[in-house]
Amino acid sequence: MAKSKSNRKTRSDKFPLTLHPTGQYCKKIRGKLYYFGTDKKIAHTRYLEQAADLHDGKRPKPESINSNSSIKDLCNLYLDHQEARALIGEITLRHLHDQISRLRNFAKFIGPNQLVSEISTIDVQNYRRKLIKSGKSPNTINNHIAAVKSMYNWAVNNEIFDRAPNMKAIKKITKKKEDRPTFTPAQLRALLKHASVQMKAMIWLGLNCAYGCTDCAELKWENLDFKKRRIDMSRGKTGVERNFELWPETNEALKKVPKSGDLVFYTRRGNPWVRTVRIVGKDGIEKYTEDNAISKSFAKLLKKAKIKTEKGVGFYTLRRTAATNAAKSKDPFAVQRLLGHTDLKMAATYVQDVSEQTDRVINDMRKLIIQDDS
Repeated sequence: MAKSKSNRKTRSDKFPLTLHPTGQYCKKIRGKLYYFGTDKKIAHTRYLEQAADLHDGKRPKPESINSNSSIKDLCNLYLDHQEARALIGEITLRHLHDQISRLRNFAKFIGPNQLVSEISTIDVQNYRRKLIKSGKSPNTINNHIAAVKSMYNWAVNNEIFDRAPNMKAIKKITKKKEDRPTFTPAQLRALLKHASVQMKAMIWLGLNCAYGCTDCAELKWENLDFKKRRIDMSRGKTGVERNFELWPETNEALKKVPKSGDLVFYTRRGNPWVRTVRIVGKDGIEKYTEDNAISKSFAKLLKKAKIKTEKGVGFYTLRRTAATNAAKSKDPFAVQRLLGHTDLKMAATYVQDVSEQTDRVINDMRKLIIQDDS
């Protein structure tokens, strides 16, 4: 009897990687999942290069940049690292997309084929000067510079190369602090009157706990204790722990929100109120954008409540209102914790007009020096 021929592949013939739902080819090695990129051939090559070290429990050596490597090569190497971080949740996809855009802008200015070894501190200073002349806001300029600094710091710390521009010499743009409006009690009453059940609870969270859009969108039922009237959730952006007492109004408003999942708030379509969406543009380039339903819904609420506001006023103004009111406690460290900041400098950017407290402090100082009855 002739032997039957089988088309079934042997174990050695099988492709070693698995396509992850994120679009990356990956493999679980020694209990840990490793990602090798979205291109099948490139991912396979990367796996074969690193397989021996990974299966032996060794950390693979990072790819190196030599004297003939271009700034484009360095940007791509760094962004591969950032993409891997995004896949495991260390950074958001929106943050990754922002870095791609900013580093593409930097490489275009320098010249994508410019050798890394030939880029000087003056070249980066000229890039900073170009951003300033373009009329971009200080915040935008600082974000572009921060992306370049992060890339070079990562390269030096990981011994990708020895020589790099002196990034300490590249200073951020000093932003002039401008007082921005806060909501009045009358405006807040109007907002609460016209707000939906979910939006009303989010407004109270903004006033009570200085919660922003992302804070509300990421809040889970497990973070709430209705009996003790407390909320316990670290701020995702900074990791600062925040355990606060809830006002009776906030507590009751949250109780009225219907449960439909782990999160407290969901849109009508069952999505988180703030999420990152992947889109492909007409040019075929993949982009990530933030879909913030809270900001959109709050903008409609302002019109419904017939509140006329200037540009820049939105849901985040609730956080600014909370910070300004909290500052009247004269306890800067409590304000810092309320806002979830790692230092007092950031908290100061949210606090608006505190001239009354300043006057009180000045008068208190006088009493310590001049002992009279005035």
